[in-house]
Amino acid sequence: MGVGEEPMSDVPDTPRFARDWEGLGIDVLAAVVSTSADGITVLDTDRRVVYANPAACELLGYPLDRLLGHDFLTFVPEWDRPTATAFLANAGGGRSEALAAVAYRPNGSHVEIEWTTALLDLPCRQLMVAALRNVTERSRQARQAAALAQAAASVAASESIESTVEAFAECALSGTRALAAWMTLDTEDQIAAWVGAAGVPDGVRKQVPPAACAGAASSIFMQALQAQRVIIYANARQEVELRMPYLAEALKSLPWQASACAPIFYRGAIVGLLTAIYRHDELPYEAETTFLATLADQATMAAEQARLVAGARKKAALEERQRLARELHDSVSQTLYGIQLGARVARDRLENDPARLAQPIDHVMRLAESAQAEMGALIFELRSDSLETEGLVTNLVRQIEAVRARHGIAGQTTVRDEPRVSIEVKQVLYRIAQEALRNTGVHARARHVDVRLTARRGTVVMEVSDDGIGFDPNQHFPGHLGLRSMRERAVAVGGSLEVISSRGRGTRIRVTIPSAPPSPNRGGRASRSPQRRARSAA
Repeated sequence: MGVGEEPMSDVPDTPRFARDWEGLGIDVLAAVVSTSADGITVLDTDRRVVYANPAACELLGYPLDRLLGHDFLTFVPEWDRPTATAFLANAGGGRSEALAAVAYRPNGSHVEIEWTTALLDLPCRQLMVAALRNVTERSRQARQAAALAQAAASVAASESIESTVEAFAECALSGTRALAAWMTLDTEDQIAAWVGAAGVPDGVRKQVPPAACAGAASSIFMQALQAQRVIIYANARQEVELRMPYLAEALKSLPWQASACAPIFYRGAIVGLLTAIYRHDELPYEAETTFLATLADQATMAAEQARLVAGARKKAALEERQRLARELHDSVSQTLYGIQLGARVARDRLENDPARLAQPIDHVMRLAESAQAEMGALIFELRSDSLETEGLVTNLVRQIEAVRARHGIAGQTTVRDEPRVSIEVKQVLYRIAQEALRNTGVHARARHVDVRLTARRGTVVMEVSDDGIGFDPNQHFPGHLGLRSMRERAVAVGGSLEVISSRGRGTRIRVTIPSAPPSPNRGGRASRSPQRRARSAA
């Protein structure tokens, strides 16, 4: 329900409607419901208002003399009239169910209502009683409870920090009357941030500064961070236009004015900010600021995960750089040194023994081919999209080629088709094969190594087998510390890793992973209420 056009002029005279109350018997009803907290209106068969109690006048925002005699649909927004018309038609036929709606008042304010109807049979005519109950507070509490549960679920599922902060922004929007909301969490270096936003125009995410740096850009954020509580700014738009014109430009299409900012703390330090902006002439209720503060407290868990993710990424990047440096030293640099020595021998023989020149030249050519294969494999590994664009099988074949070039070990890859698994599973299988082949080349003294990849009964099985010297997998020694990381990778995607080896009998590493490993369900985002949909339409 909402504000419609000005009441129509072609309606019966209001005083006459008032005089007809007694004849209709409404005076008895009025005496009963005049003090009711629920809004009670009475409509005739033409949907015209013949009575409204004080609570109904307050809910709808009109005095009694503005309601009487007018078609009830006059006070319903045009976009809601088909629904209201069908609802009243069903009620007239004796089929009445509660309808959730939003009542917009002439002053621009609104309330959420629950609308029910009943038929009233009088001796002279039939009327319809419409009861309007204000459920704004109940709906707000339900939305906030659902939003808090969703926020907790998003942290527990933790598909990614990016999706988590996005979920928190959606929760802030669904649990308040805010026009838009966003949340930032700083990275460890405080240069970049994870940004989640809801209800904002395209491009706003790029303009939101990292929370820890925002204080230097705007006194609004500085005050929020220093106060360590939710701060409300009635003229936030002017402050943003003055201090952060880039953000103001991104938000200019929204009719906003005020904001509420809730700082996010982690171990005593400020690591983020939850911001909600409101329409002109609106300020957050006290219950909404309490909700935003609670949501910011829950975001502490997300901040901890962000720190862990950032640390893990940094550690993984460091380990990968060290591995590549080691590979370059152990393979390409030594091969280049061999090429240098072979070239010197060839030059000496060119002067002293030309007949024996072919041997060192052939040796240099083999080393050059080996170096080329090594560099190709390393460059291929550096491409983050190689598994997605060229597939797991191509990557495994190139790993075998690198082992052959680097260590002189014959090998082959046995596979029928590219496995139909997620990119995460492909990454796990590739890294396990990479580590297993590296161990074969460095420690196994093998002459042959095979990689087999099969899909069967909802699982993908990969085996890396060599004919090397083998080892006791139950012992722990520096040469095979990679087994632990391989097992951890497999378990992380719901799989398992088995090592079969004994001295003198080679080694076989078997990885079994479900084709579609279960992933945590983050749950659907809180759906928008009729209030939110109506506000968006407005």
